[in-house]
Amino acid sequence: MSLHPTGDDHEGDAEDEERPEVPEGVLRGIEDIAEGRTASKEDIESILKY
Repeated sequence: MSLHPTGDDHEGDAEDEERPEVPEGVLRGIEDIAEGRTASKEDIESILKY
């Protein structure tokens, strides 16, 4: 799977054409998880109760 964000004006070769493009928000989410910036269960529950 390619980790190139969509809309990056990347001129892909044949291999890139077979790979799905990953939205920038997903890449930011992966970075957030890797750096420990995630919401707790309590945070999510409090938002859903709003």
